[in-house]
Amino acid sequence: MVAWEYLIVALPTFEAPTHAPGVSASVAALNGEGNEGWEAVGMTSLADGTVAVLMKKRRDEDASAPL
Repeated sequence: MVAWEYLIVALPTFEAPTHAPGVSASVAALNGEGNEGWEAVGMTSLADGTVAVLMKKRRDEDASAPL
């Protein structure tokens, strides 16, 4: 059986990218978590206008188990 870890990430306030399309603090935050093995599986807009992203990854002891 696969065991999962979950993480909720609050993204930085959205600001339009200035250097290249798609480059923002939010994208950088998601890419950083992705580099650690986290996968975004859901997101929601909160009452204050920020966005929360639900992420998951396999627990370390299950990392070598087949999907």
